[in-house]
Amino acid sequence: MARQRCSRCQRPIPTCLCADIVATTNTWPLVILQDLREATHPLGTARLASLSYSDCLLHTLVVQPNALPSLPGDCVLIYPGDESRPVEELRGQSPRPLVFLDASWRRSRKMLYTWPVLQSLPRFSLNAVPASRYRIRRASEPDALSTLEAIVYTLQELEGHRVAHDRVLQAMDRMIDRQIEYMGSDVYQRNYR
Repeated sequence: MARQRCSRCQRPIPTCLCADIVATTNTWPLVILQDLREATHPLGTARLASLSYSDCLLHTLVVQPNALPSLPGDCVLIYPGDESRPVEELRGQSPRPLVFLDASWRRSRKMLYTWPVLQSLPRFSLNAVPASRYRIRRASEPDALSTLEAIVYTLQELEGHRVAHDRVLQAMDRMIDRQIEYMGSDVYQRNYR
C-alpha cells in the first residue's frame, strides 16, 4: 500500500515539509527545469524552492529533444563551466528570469546538450560558495550544491536579504535533519560521513 502524501509538498504525511516552508518574495524570477528522475527523489530541493519563492516556476521534464517548454525572454542560465561569467556581473541590472537545472551532474549535462536553446543562453555561475549543507547525498564535485542552495546563494548575491534567504536554507536543514533521524545515526554515519 502506497504511503499517503501531502498534496502540496508531495512528501509522505509523516515528513511533510509544509510547516517549515517560509514564504519568501524574490524580484529575480526563477525557472527550474527538473529532470523527471530528480522529481521522484524523496529529498529533492526543487519542490521546496518552488513552494518557498513567490516567483518560481518548476517544470518537470523528460530529457528528450522536444520536451523543453518555452522559456521567458531575456533569461539567463545559472550553471558552472568555462564559458560562465560570475553571477556578480548581473548585480545592478534589471531582474531577468534565472534558469536552474535540477538533476544529477551527469543528467544536467545531458539536459544542456539535448536542448541547444540552453547552450545559447548567457551563462553565469557562483564563485566562492560555502560547502554544501546537503549532507545526505554524495556530490561528484567538491563545490557541488543542491538546486535550492544554488538558488539561495544566487538570490543573496543579486538581491541581498540574506536573513530571508537563509530561512529557506534552514527549512532544507530541517528536512535533512528529519531524514537523518528517520534513518538513524548509524546508517547516516556509514553511508554519508
